[in-house]
Amino acid sequence: MKLTDNLLRQLPKPERGNKITYDDAVKGFGARITAADGRAFVLNYYRKLDGRERRYTIGSFPDWSTTAAREEAKRLKRAIDGGSDPVGEQEEDRAAATVADLCGRFERDYLPRNRPSTQRVYRQQIHTDILPALGRMKIAAVSHADVDGFHHRLSVRAPTHANRALAVLSRMFSLAVRWGWRADNPCRGVERNQENKRHRYCPAPSSPGSRKRSPCSPMSRRPTQSASCS
Repeated sequence: MKLTDNLLRQLPKPERGNKITYDDAVKGFGARITAADGRAFVLNYYRKLDGRERRYTIGSFPDWSTTAAREEAKRLKRAIDGGSDPVGEQEEDRAAATVADLCGRFERDYLPRNRPSTQRVYRQQIHTDILPALGRMKIAAVSHADVDGFHHRLSVRAPTHANRALAVLSRMFSLAVRWGWRADNPCRGVERNQENKRHRYCPAPSSPGSRKRSPCSPMSRRPTQSASCS
């Protein structure tokens, strides 16, 4: 029989397990109904690599109409004929490393090389900012826009802190490239917030004709002079 939305609504649910009603128009395309009355479209196919039978879930009804699901089944069948394996690709995607995995390796393999104070700061940024925002994302799926959005949201409340968190994230993705987890660093090109430089001043000299205050930063010192800052 040819599946339609009306027919799918009328098909009874099984007493237990699930039952698949196949479509006459597209081979392997069917509607699966469970004992809990869940209804979804599936596609049965044979993997070209080894002939293994697979079943791919297209989507649930009525989120997917029968017509749309049938067209998706046709598209998948064309890809399968070309060597694609939708179920295998789905399994690989589920098993792919996440940003949380990257954070774990970063803490395990990279952080111990740093000073204890640096380790504490990096861990705080990872667990407070990076993991809640990006931890569940696949490493390969994180885009420049994702990182830019992450930095922007942090910048609203703490611009300088946002820059520091971005620096840690960038270092992590540079290592991800080195470890072969992705080909590029999505943090590159994200515009940092402008930070106001803090200037320290030397105490005013005691001689009457001298200037009242002078900058005491390393950039302002001359090699032939020395100054003491409190």
